[in-house]
Amino acid sequence: MSIAFESDGKVLPNWQLLLRGLAFLVVLAAVSGLMIARSQGAFRDTVRVTAELVNVGDGLPAKSDVKYQGVLVGQVTEVVPSTDGGPNHVHIDMKPGQLSGIPATVTARVVPSNVFAVPSIQLVYNGRGAPLAPGARIPEDRSQETVRLQTSLTALSRIAAAAGRSGSDPALGILAVVERATAGHGSEAVRAGAELTRIAQALNDTMVPDGTGSTLDALTRALDGLRSSAPDLLGAVHSAVTPLRAVAERRDQLTTLLTGGLATTGTVATALENNTGTLTGITGKLGPALGTIADGSPNFAQMAISQSQMSYDFIKLWDTADQNMNAKIILELTPHRQYTRADCPRYGDLEGPSCRTGPPGGPTIIGPNAAPVSSPALIGGNVGAIGSRQEQEQIAAILGGSPNAAADLLFGPLLRGNDAKLTPAPAPAGEPPR
Repeated sequence: MSIAFESDGKVLPNWQLLLRGLAFLVVLAAVSGLMIARSQGAFRDTVRVTAELVNVGDGLPAKSDVKYQGVLVGQVTEVVPSTDGGPNHVHIDMKPGQLSGIPATVTARVVPSNVFAVPSIQLVYNGRGAPLAPGARIPEDRSQETVRLQTSLTALSRIAAAAGRSGSDPALGILAVVERATAGHGSEAVRAGAELTRIAQALNDTMVPDGTGSTLDALTRALDGLRSSAPDLLGAVHSAVTPLRAVAERRDQLTTLLTGGLATTGTVATALENNTGTLTGITGKLGPALGTIADGSPNFAQMAISQSQMSYDFIKLWDTADQNMNAKIILELTPHRQYTRADCPRYGDLEGPSCRTGPPGGPTIIGPNAAPVSSPALIGGNVGAIGSRQEQEQIAAILGGSPNAAADLLFGPLLRGNDAKLTPAPAPAGEPPR
């Protein structure tokens, strides 16, 4: 029998393929239905209450927010309009966990939830009471603040409608009217004055359409009502005015910035496209260098620690007051005495390795035949023969003259530890040697 499809070499009859297709369609339809029902809130654990509202503003769409003291506690599911002049019935699905914190004395009102005038229901606190029960009916709030809010919103709606202009309005701009009214001289000026009077009268009729007061006064009263009944909304409007005004004032700069950004982006894209091979080569050649850096990464921590310690030591030596480096060091100068073969340690017949290789010298320093210690002859804080009377006499014998501290101070450091020999100076020609 012929078949419509073959899969993996298996031969399936057409009726089996039809059954599989129907089963797939049934499963797909069931999953889609469950997803749609889930999006509509069919599987949510909610509690139904009803708000009886006479005034629903410009309309209350489904899934509008329901808030109590700024907290989202539910959403609108359906609005049943009034048929006999009574209030509109607004069905609300409340979160079960929020009912215990909402008293049954609350009332409901419709307020804008943001600067875009998206409507929402606000539950107004009216004192303590029992928790809100499932199926409860919430009356409309008729407090003075709510009345002011509704009046303010109505006035703002009228102002927005009056400020707007339809596309079929043939009215000219005020500057064009003034230009036409003041053009010409003589009788034309009189005619221009009459036109100006007509314009002023039309403007006055627009500002006070029904003789009840200025539109600016209505705007002031509307804003006062908003400030007292919905301060958060007025604050949001005030916060939105500043950035919008900045954008309007710097529209040309914003346009220039966006144009320059687009041009820069296009230039960068062109450069990257034209140098794709070069960028690929650079990336490939960076591999060995990055590998070397990665191999030496364990030493980075020690390098950073050493650099930090060196910087700390440099800061301690650097004087910020005079911008100089001041190092406090201790320099110790000790008499030099050459180690000779006689200083080699001996223990009976045992001798050290330097007893035969060391330089020959004078008397021994250590051992039983050590030379006696000379008198320290302390002079000016010096220990031993340095600065002593004996040293001064030796220097005086070399230089000539009497012993003195000045000669010892100047020539002592040069002669100590060295062999000094006196060599007679050669006599000049024709003179006998001295």
